[in-house]
Amino acid sequence: MERVEINNYEELFQVLDRLNESIDWNTFYVERGMKAPFLVNNTLPDKMVTEFVKTHKIGNAVEFGCGEGRNAIFLAKKGIDVVAVDSSDIAISNAKNKMENLKNVRFICSNFLTVDFEGRKYDLVIDSGMFHHLAPHRRLQYRELLKKILKENGYFLLLCFSADEGGAEELDDLEFYTKRNTGVSFSEQRLKSFFGSDFEIISIEKRGQEVTEEYIDIPLLYGCVMKLR
Repeated sequence: MERVEINNYEELFQVLDRLNESIDWNTFYVERGMKAPFLVNNTLPDKMVTEFVKTHKIGNAVEFGCGEGRNAIFLAKKGIDVVAVDSSDIAISNAKNKMENLKNVRFICSNFLTVDFEGRKYDLVIDSGMFHHLAPHRRLQYRELLKKILKENGYFLLLCFSADEGGAEELDDLEFYTKRNTGVSFSEQRLKSFFGSDFEIISIEKRGQEVTEEYIDIPLLYGCVMKLR
């Protein structure tokens, strides 16, 4: 039996990682067996993102879990400098194939927690569907990273499974480990309790179901707009 020794927080987190199931995202993007809206309409940005940039001046942005680049490329075409990160090299390769001649978007294949942002600060961070896959201990690192890379009064857009909508089960944080889940849903109150001490919660709204030539809106999700305090 493997001997486990924990000498620092990252080693502790790696042990905890073993207690939850992970998704093989390369297989997900190759097989495309699920009819997820962001796979079927993989060139269309999220409606919430398109609405936000109409009313806010954004110079640069980061996207966590960018997938095949639909939001990142949309932002780049608006003249915004974008760093977009995903752990799937298949998704990143597909995103790069759609870049056209854009020079202001950089796609990185990596665990977003290990990316060196070189001390840069950003006006906006977007997460369209990654947060709800993170185990509780990784959510803590996620929140600290947001605080580190956002500018003062920078914005955070989050799309995640909403409780009671059927997208995923709502579990408390201990159950996440005991049930070995790959993802969970969140209540409005849970989102406020997790982010509220560091972010002004501007809005949390359930998204609808809509596909146009310009964007998609995906049901089962909360769309959250937050500002770093």
